[in-house]
Amino acid sequence: MSKQTKPTKQTKQSKPAKQTKQTKQTPAPKQRNTLLTIALVVVILHGIFMAAVFWTVRGSAQSTYAQLATWMMAFSAVADIIAAGAMWFWKKWGIYLYGVAAVAHAIATVMVTGDLLLIFGALLPPIIVLYIVMMQRDKFE
Repeated sequence: MSKQTKPTKQTKQSKPAKQTKQTKQTPAPKQRNTLLTIALVVVILHGIFMAAVFWTVRGSAQSTYAQLATWMMAFSAVADIIAAGAMWFWKKWGIYLYGVAAVAHAIATVMVTGDLLLIFGALLPPIIVLYIVMMQRDKFE
């Protein structure tokens, strides 16, 4: 008789260690350079100042045309403040809002003065700020 080997009970294989929940890795904090910080602070301060100025002169505009331009300038100043706050928190829509507000401000300036040369004076500061912002556009969400 041949010896039959009894099947032995297989030992329980150890289960792999429980996988811990995958933790969400926080992205590295975004660093704002000094030039961008200064530009955004200037945009906020300029917006506050211009909104106050246009709010105080809104009553002195005589014609409907001048009143429309004054209100357009006031709203573009408020939009500057909102856009600068959005850009401060790295929101891409803030860049677009600031561009639109700058164009509205330039149009209102031409409406009030009638001088097309002033359009360059109205658009040059926003162009500089947008250039500074666009140097770090990859950080915006």
